[in-house]
Amino acid sequence: MIKNLLFDMGGVVFRQRTEEAFWRFREAGVDPMQYMGEYGQRGFFLDVETGAIDDAEFCRRMAEAAGRESVSWQEAQQCWLGFVLDVPTDRLHRLLALKEDYHVCLLSNTNPFIMAYMRSPEFSADGRPITDYFHTLFCSYEMRAYKPHPDIFLQALATDGMQADECLFLDDSLKNIQAAEAVGIRGLHVKGNENWWEPLAQVLEADRANGGRD
Repeated sequence: MIKNLLFDMGGVVFRQRTEEAFWRFREAGVDPMQYMGEYGQRGFFLDVETGAIDDAEFCRRMAEAAGRESVSWQEAQQCWLGFVLDVPTDRLHRLLALKEDYHVCLLSNTNPFIMAYMRSPEFSADGRPITDYFHTLFCSYEMRAYKPHPDIFLQALATDGMQADECLFLDDSLKNIQAAEAVGIRGLHVKGNENWWEPLAQVLEADRANGGRD
């Protein structure tokens, strides 16, 4: 039976706009095509999301890549926040409702710039940080593990004492879903930015109806 729900963040919790983030990094003097892909990063962009470097070192390397003397923490954050189109309130309310019956976790490839915003009251129209909507946040840069590597899923399972076959993972990246399924976690692939409530409700209803048997 499903007891634990794990959610990706970009394109699932918040609606994502990649083009705006790319534009902001270009304006700052960095070519995003060298460092960012559709569902993952490269170079020092990857390093900050795996915890290999911290936010201060990211700013230093960003300045170096842009041929500038320095890049402030605030400027780097504003570039990263270009990914965030909005955070639909109805999704957050769904998460709060799900928390009453399930262990609800975030599991995301992310970085300290984005999470500083997410952990602030600015995150939601209700003035509540992202921590109010999940029992646990599994962030790649804090775990030093990165989807689709299996280690991030295995760490999450061990940290919260979850059984893989009692978990359902929602992500808009098919390769991440496949990685979760490879360690025994059930996956639900959702289209980026689209509302996931109906497909999730169907899966949970079917799970309850058959007592958790596949």
